[in-house]
Amino acid sequence: MAGFPPSAVVVGGSLAGLMHGLVLKRHGTNVTILEQEPASTRSSHNAGIGFGPQAEELLRDYCDLAGLEGYYAPAVKTRLALRKKANFREINLVRHLTSWTLLYRILRANFDGFPSSTIPNPPPPRKGDGRTEYRSGQRVTSLEYHNRDSTITVHFVDVTTGKESSLTTDLLIGADGVNSVVRELVLPNKTPANSRKEYSGYVAWRGTVPDDAVSESTKQYFSDRTCANMLPRSSIITYMIPSDDDNAGHRLINFVWYYNVPAGSTTMTEVFTDITGKQHQNTVPTGLVQPDIWKREKGTMLNRMAEPFAELIGTCDISRVFVTKVNDKVCADSASFYNGKVLLVGDALVAFRPHFAVATEQAAGHGLGLAKVWKGDKSLEEWSREVVRYGKRTWLASRVLGEFGQGTWFSFFRTLLSHVVLLVKLKMGWA
Repeated sequence: MAGFPPSAVVVGGSLAGLMHGLVLKRHGTNVTILEQEPASTRSSHNAGIGFGPQAEELLRDYCDLAGLEGYYAPAVKTRLALRKKANFREINLVRHLTSWTLLYRILRANFDGFPSSTIPNPPPPRKGDGRTEYRSGQRVTSLEYHNRDSTITVHFVDVTTGKESSLTTDLLIGADGVNSVVRELVLPNKTPANSRKEYSGYVAWRGTVPDDAVSESTKQYFSDRTCANMLPRSSIITYMIPSDDDNAGHRLINFVWYYNVPAGSTTMTEVFTDITGKQHQNTVPTGLVQPDIWKREKGTMLNRMAEPFAELIGTCDISRVFVTKVNDKVCADSASFYNGKVLLVGDALVAFRPHFAVATEQAAGHGLGLAKVWKGDKSLEEWSREVVRYGKRTWLASRVLGEFGQGTWFSFFRTLLSHVVLLVKLKMGWA
């Protein structure tokens, strides 16, 4: 499969889709991104994300980062708090952390020249770039593979007007996330049990607080650290991120609070009912969380938290809070279909519980690995085998960590055993 394809359609216009579209564009491929959301730009609900060396390599090699030196906030260590003991232990674990929206704007500016308050003057195309188009509000409905010329036709509909359209392309990349339409189309009626999304038993309350909104001692506690507060069957992870609109020194303290909520319970119904009375399946976005519910839920645990965490959670304005279910997510058994003409990447291939914060790193690794395939440095079969094996290992490891913090000892050891069995199978070449 050596050689970059002349044309490609990427389904999904979030970070994974933009990364793959950008890699292809820089090597002369004409790329069309189909994004289901009708808005011209995506929203992150003010989420923070972590990334590592592969994401850094992709940004360095494929993006113009001039004037964006502050696009991430380094965390030089990880600080652990145990219940009310704020300084229980420190670990020499270095992470780079950023705002989802900031990274999205960098990728969009470099992919199709989309201007934003972060990058009002996007960089011009490079010599040899392919043509690009980002088409919002397009929902994929079907696809077909043509043996005669090894092309793919993808059919889609405009979610606003209902107009049906199609494109024929040399390559189709499914980067449309955990609820991937592409994955369902290439695995009809054959999806294994571990490719379905199931509720894990706990939710993630998420939000951001400007670093100047807390006391100086609390600001210093969270500064240049990833911090974790371990609570009874609950935990809070915090880290500093750049603000979406100003990366020159202004910071937000991002928190993720994992909190057990039984499936089908009254609490579940209340938490996922927004201020208009609408019931949400997975996420109540920022601006729609009921203030009384947020006040009640945080009030049950504030007196058990270490002081910096209690101040942070207590200070967070309701307009910056959203809540989402943590699911046991997908893990497909293959990344390549139709003789390599349809590929699954990012969360469409495998999505983890969020504890490791490696979704962005995984997507970047998929894109860099495919570049090696198209350059002839490795086979598509090698790439597919590598990403599936990595995905399965990390998928189970994320479940182990989640059960350690949120589950029972029985669920933890059961998941740990599954992880060990998988590692043995992978080592022996049985999986």
